[in-house]
Order: sequence, then C-alpha cells, then structure tokens
Amino acid sequence: MNEGKDRDTRWGRASRALRHPEYRRFFLAQVPLLIGTWIHSIALGWLMWRLSNSPWMLGVLAVCELGPTLLLSPFTGTIIDRVNLRLLLLSLQAAYVALVGVLIVFTFNDAISTELLVIITLGLGVLAAFDNPARQVFVAELVGLDDLRNAIALNSMLFNLARLIGPAIGGTVVALAGESWCFVIKALTYLPMLFVLFRMRPPLRPRGTPQSFFADIMEGFAFVHRHPHMGRLLILVAACSFCSVPYFYFLPALVRDMLGQNADAAGLLMSLTGLGAMVAGLTLTVRDRVEQLEVFPAWSSVALGLVLIGMGFSGVYWVTAVLALPLGLAILSQNLASNTLLQHFAPPALRGRIMAMYAMVLLGVVPLGSLITGLAGDWLGMPVTFIAGGALCAATGLAFAWAPRRIRP
Repeated sequence: MNEGKDRDTRWGRASRALRHPEYRRFFLAQVPLLIGTWIHSIALGWLMWRLSNSPWMLGVLAVCELGPTLLLSPFTGTIIDRVNLRLLLLSLQAAYVALVGVLIVFTFNDAISTELLVIITLGLGVLAAFDNPARQVFVAELVGLDDLRNAIALNSMLFNLARLIGPAIGGTVVALAGESWCFVIKALTYLPMLFVLFRMRPPLRPRGTPQSFFADIMEGFAFVHRHPHMGRLLILVAACSFCSVPYFYFLPALVRDMLGQNADAAGLLMSLTGLGAMVAGLTLTVRDRVEQLEVFPAWSSVALGLVLIGMGFSGVYWVTAVLALPLGLAILSQNLASNTLLQHFAPPALRGRIMAMYAMVLLGVVPLGSLITGLAGDWLGMPVTFIAGGALCAATGLAFAWAPRRIRP
C-alpha cells in the first residue's frame, strides 16, 4: 500500500507541471513539432550533401542554423520582453511554415540549389534566434516559478525522446521517398502548435519601465553583471557547450578514425547519449527546491569533462559506448539546472533577455566551437582534441564549484 502511494507521489512530482491545462496542451503540441524538427534536420543535411558533396558546405549550413542566435540574441531578448509572447510565437510558427513551404516547392520541382538552401536555412536560423528563448519564457508564464523546474525537465525529456525517434524516421523517409517529403512532414507538424497557440489566453507578463531599445539591451547585461551568480552560470554553460562540440559534431570522425566502426555504431552512441539525457531529465523532475539544483551545474561540468577525457583515451568502441550514457546525463543535468536557476533569478520583466543570453552561450558558441575543434582535430588529432576539451570543461566546473559564494535563490 505504501509502495503504491510512494509511486503515486513520485509520479505526481515528476509530472506536476502538466496539471496546468495551457501548459499541458502546449507540451502535447510540441511532441510532433520536435520530432519533425529532427526529421527536417536529417533531410537538410542529406540534401546539402547530395547537392554539394562538401563537408565545408555542411559547416556553412550549421553556421546558418546557429549563427543568428549568437549575433542577434541581445536584440531578440529585448523584443521578447516587449511584446505579447503568444502572438510572437504564432507569428514565428507561421513564418516557419512559409519558409519550409518554399523549400518544399523548390525540392519537388528539382529547382533547389546550394545557394538557395543556405538562404532558407539562414532564414530559419533567424526565426530560431527568436523562437528558442521565447518558448523558454512562455513556459515560465504558463506554469509559474513553482513548477518551472519540472516543466523545463519535461521539455528536455521530450526533446531527447524526439532525438531518438526523429532521425530514424527522417532517415527512412529520405531513403524511401526523398528529402521533399521530410519537409512536408515538418510543415504539417506546425499545425497542432498553431492551433494551440491560437486558442490560448495566458496571463500577461509584467513589463518593465518603458525606455529606449538600446537602454533595454544594456539593462539586461547590467543585471547579469551585477548578479552574483548569473555571469558565472553563463560562462559555465558556454564552456560546456564549447567542449561538447567534438562529440556531437565530429561523431563520424570519432567512430571511424578513433574506433574503426561504421555509421550503425555512431547511431548507437547517439542513442545511448539520448538515453542518458532522459535519465537526467527524470532525475530532475522530482527535485522540489531550487536549493537542490545548486550543485548540478558545477559538478555536472566536471563529470562531463572527465567523460570526454575518457573518450579521448579510450580507443575501444565498447568503452566509448559505456561512456556515452553518463555523457548524456552530465550534459543535460548541467543545462537543465543552469536553465532553471537562471529563470529563477531573472525578474519577469527581464526574463526574455536572460533566456536570449542563455541561448547565445548554449547554441551560439557552437559555430565557433565547431571551427576551432575542426582545426584542432586536423592539427592534433581527435583524441587530443577530446582530452583538451574535457580538461577545459572539468577545470571550469571545479573553478565554479570552489567559488567562495554559493548559489542561493
């Protein structure tokens, strides 16, 4: 009897954000959307490779996807804090459908080119620079601070579940029907989200004192600079994102050159990483207080660094496969805890700017990290690159953990 009550209590704690009807509908609408995003990503990469047969162009595509987040985040965050988020997200989803629609028309008519693909991807990257932080802030509006930690963990679990499912579907559709139908599926996955957003009427956020656009931008940076913990958290997220680039973006080189395996082996490593991330999400859904998260950013970074060092020294596939599980767990623990703490510290009127900075350091450093990692891999070899990245990540985590002031809400 007590065991049943304990299970009910754990399930209630793990899913408590879903008790909010608006968030529950938003969460369910994200299921097809996130799966469609991974389907689209697989098809986009295959299409660029088929058109160009160039690793360089794949790198250009990555820069177009994530570069706008690095360059535009100060502006996007300020806009997010000034506008109605529901209407902004509605407009962004409609713009996504329009751009994907252009891609569908050109691919079905065999009129697509590398130049046009780069332009469309750049447009999608600009939309993502608004969309990613806007979604984070919107979730906080829907559930409130008390359930925000749980909502962030649930969203991350959903993202990693989609990462397990979406690429497999995308690869199958590309093989059987071509990239065009992947883009059709992607466009259709926006419809549930458009419907949900259209019917929503969330409460309006408090706004800050009206001032100039530039003053609003500087206000966000000044708040982070004055806050005793936010700046360090953002530095830690940037370091971990930069150091994990070798694994996610150079997985083919790791599998083929370091481990002597094929594409199937790479798929298993990615799946194990996603499984570890889902375990982290489940762990953090039952954390009730912010104080319980304060140790996660630093020590997860240390763990991530040690795992990367282990992968650099490994040279054996099964050892690397075993390490993939704690790698996913460490990455997601660090990101989830940092995201939750940043949103907890941020005043509602500044939350858009803070989340845009978070997106900037989490995603925006990836193009720069990819470039530096690629050069280091060519000059020093991938094992040394993994070891160096892991050492930097672990050292940053230790410096954060031993800082004199602890994180307190």
